[in-house]
Amino acid sequence: MNSKRLYHLSVSLIVAVSIWFALILLSSLSLSHGINRFLQAFGGSFGGFVHAIIYTAFIFGVLEIVSYRKFIRKQNEGFGLNVLPVEDQLVLSPDEVARIKMSVLDLEKHGFSFMLTDFIKRACTQYRNNQSISETLQVLNVQIDNSKTELEGRLEIARFLINAIASLGFIGTILHLAGSIGLFHLAKTEGGMPLVTQSLNIAFDTTFIALFLGLILSYFYHRYLEEIDTFYSRMKAHIIDNLISRIYKQQS
Repeated sequence: MNSKRLYHLSVSLIVAVSIWFALILLSSLSLSHGINRFLQAFGGSFGGFVHAIIYTAFIFGVLEIVSYRKFIRKQNEGFGLNVLPVEDQLVLSPDEVARIKMSVLDLEKHGFSFMLTDFIKRACTQYRNNQSISETLQVLNVQIDNSKTELEGRLEIARFLINAIASLGFIGTILHLAGSIGLFHLAKTEGGMPLVTQSLNIAFDTTFIALFLGLILSYFYHRYLEEIDTFYSRMKAHIIDNLISRIYKQQS
């Protein structure tokens, strides 16, 4: 586990436990049955430890996705460098392609390094090696597809957490249902029925909270996938339209 992921996990655990204890404190201080019931639904009791685990998984997943979204948004800044010409009807000679590569290398020396500039540099290098536009385009497509697959692969933890949160909700429900069954012998006593009812409420609340948070995390996840698709499509089109399609080699 890398340091950033370990940091996200630590923050998630601290925040989730803090939320859980805050809910317990508020629930113990509340005199209103309705407010108390609301707080308990979100884990405001010592029996809400599964809620704390669910909150940890949810916050961790959100932090991971937010981190990846920041990375993609940072990469979009590469389009603002205007490395490639965008004028209509402009063609590029092999020497001009070489100059574009040198300008990219100069930008990288000054700390302006982005995925876009890296792929422009690779395309220029590939064209210099074989002077073939078709092979340059083919290699570019493969490199971009591989990069996108690698970036999407980092989302495996987010996909796991979306499924894990729902599973944790069902596990919590089963645990509290089992606890409720163990309290059935108290149902006939004056103070026993509220205990049974409370345990049943927590059981079903756990699944509801898990499904709700899993739905939110799934939304963030698919928004990020949309941003990845948009970024890579834009990058590929930018390089093809403003570099590869413009190359013109004069016949000897």
